Amino acid sequence: MISFGELQDDVLRALRRTNSEEDRETVKRYANRFYFSICRAIPIKELRRRVEIDLSSADYSDGMWLKANMADILGVWDVDDEFPYVHRDRTTIDSKEYAYRYYDYIPTDGVLASGDDAEVPKGSSSFTADSLTDDHTGEYIKFGSEPGFYLLTAAKSFSPVYYGKKLEGADYVIRPMGTRKIVCIDSENDEITDRSINVDYWEFPPPMYNDSDVPLLPSTRALELMVMKDAMAIIGKRSLTANTFDRDIEAAMSELRKLCPPPSAPLKARDGTNTIFSLDREIFESR
Repeated sequence: MISFGELQDDVLRALRRTNSEEDRETVKRYANRFYFSICRAIPIKELRRRVEIDLSSADYSDGMWLKANMADILGVWDVDDEFPYVHRDRTTIDSKEYAYRYYDYIPTDGVLASGDDAEVPKGSSSFTADSLTDDHTGEYIKFGSEPGFYLLTAAKSFSPVYYGKKLEGADYVIRPMGTRKIVCIDSENDEITDRSINVDYWEFPPPMYNDSDVPLLPSTRALELMVMKDAMAIIGKRSLTANTFDRDIEAAMSELRKLCPPPSAPLKARDGTNTIFSLDREIFESR
């Protein structure tokens, strides 16, 4: 485990470019890019969260919006009866299947608001944008090419604090494209709009900007190798063979997956309607 500053120093020292601020910025960009890529592919323990979603909300329209900073879903559970929903692909819903199911998808109308006049100071939790006149508190915003997702806590305030370089005249987008909706289906193949669900998921991490930042990974080996590989080719202008670093990266990613296994739910026998079998009931009663 190394800090963000150590990662930069190690790469630049290997390339003998320790005094180049331009190269340091390039390494920072690579590091965040691969950091987010790893966190998208693997359910990192420290990034796992749960959110309750009310399917009976007036906001329901072909599903309910999920959080924009969600990397992927670990599981969906009924709030009241605690049974799990089975994940299915949107295009392969089987009308003869009796289990309660869910699918998620990316709507084409995902973007809620956007503009190109955002100003965000370094170390700030607020921004200015004359083009933004509505309050979208509770949604997530992204600025320019910055990788982070920021939760709007007020019309033009957000969390966490932004530590990147000052942005002037930057693009911004609220509820960025790629934000997903979730739809749940009951045993009668009807969309469920009268229950609440718990969605277990993992989110994207905050970007790394300060040298003291530490990646939220149980092992940083894969990240170090990915950054080194691109830095050698782009900054160092070295010709690399097709499999340079690839085996080591694959092994490091495999180790990360072992360190972050998906959570396993307790096994409970259920019938075709997802009801838990119980020995406390008469076996010949109506079910």
